[in-house]
Amino acid sequence: MVSIKSKKTNTNPLVSKISMFISGICMGNVGLLVTFLSGYSVYTIALLRGIFGTLFLTLFMVIQKSFSKEFLKESFKFHWKFLIIIGIINPIVILLYFISITISGYSIAAFLLYTSGIYLLLLLIITKEEKVSKVNLISFSLAILGVAIIMEFWNGDLITPGILVGVFSGLALTILVFSKKKIYNKRIQYQHNLKSEGNFDTFLSWWSTIFLILMFLPIGGSELLRLSLIDIIFSLILGFFPTALAFTLYNVGLKNDTGGSIVILSYFEPVMATINTAIFLKNLSIFTIVGGGLILLANLIIFKYSS
Repeated sequence: MVSIKSKKTNTNPLVSKISMFISGICMGNVGLLVTFLSGYSVYTIALLRGIFGTLFLTLFMVIQKSFSKEFLKESFKFHWKFLIIIGIINPIVILLYFISITISGYSIAAFLLYTSGIYLLLLLIITKEEKVSKVNLISFSLAILGVAIIMEFWNGDLITPGILVGVFSGLALTILVFSKKKIYNKRIQYQHNLKSEGNFDTFLSWWSTIFLILMFLPIGGSELLRLSLIDIIFSLILGFFPTALAFTLYNVGLKNDTGGSIVILSYFEPVMATINTAIFLKNLSIFTIVGGGLILLANLIIFKYSS
């Protein structure tokens, strides 16, 4: 959406920061829309996100002339391994997140999803991408404490379905973000070999939503027949703002991210989810605020001080 040239691998830092921030705001409304569509199974809601997200992204791709054979062939040639990983993991992230929302509510689900920054630390240790400092270990401890407070561990319910699903959604998101970063790093490394025109940020979003349809159509497609007009309107909103627009803006920000300096702006999503919880559900625990604050602080420290 910033440039149609595939070989343009960087964007103005200010544009990237604004894109990531707006993406976080848009994604923060997912929980609210899932609640509005709560008459359907999570599989159908995920399918609706895929269908309408793909609809808008296909329109973006056509406008940006990104359906050329040369562009698609080049994209698969350079990134096919991580594209497969993203195609498989993205539906899993969304499904787990939606289940977490239905069990625990918007804010808790969003905070647990964004423990992904902590898991990224462990992934960096395993892959030896970066040396882990004492500051990072302190951050990890803060995040664990934050999750424990959200779970209200003093009640003895340390393992609940909602918490487990939320934690796994964060783990899956870690793999997704790491895969995208690997792709963008490779595009920077081989930018002189990228010759075709097309918007790769939009393509990467489109590729992700396509797999939502492939995965959830067989198990959620039967409910599409009872969609009402208001449901279609909510689905259009779900497909455009927190999906097509948010996914693409997130990619615009991510490709210019170094050490999480831009990704951290996406953490406004759980803040937005908390605001929605307070306004629409009027059911916001002080423990969610404190625990979530510690998780965000842990991510901020990691992204700010990671080597």
